[in-house]
Amino acid sequence: MPRPKKNAKSRRNRHVIFRLTDQEYAALCATAERAGLSPNELGRRLTRKRHQRLIIHTYRHCDPAFLKRIDQIGHNLNQLVKNAHIFGRVSPRIEQLCETIDQMVSQAIEETIDDP
Repeated sequence: MPRPKKNAKSRRNRHVIFRLTDQEYAALCATAERAGLSPNELGRRLTRKRHQRLIIHTYRHCDPAFLKRIDQIGHNLNQLVKNAHIFGRVSPRIEQLCETIDQMVSQAIEETIDDP
């Protein structure tokens, strides 16, 4: 089944092409990267704002090593739960472990959101 056609107002059919120096392009790319946008999308948003300031909220990303460790802990916890269902016994420390993991994740989220 083909993709439905967009109406004429929402279709982007105009191209704007202009040249930049290496410095200008690097600055545009750096700003777009900080905003989590492509350079084209940043330019599109800037043109739509006209004379208003464009405010882009950025957030600090969590450390990839931290995310990988949390992922590993999640896999281990999943295996524990699977074994608990199979064998019908659960370690009394599981609840404490879950609370510790929840605190770690909550703290990471707070640090990410609160960071300017």
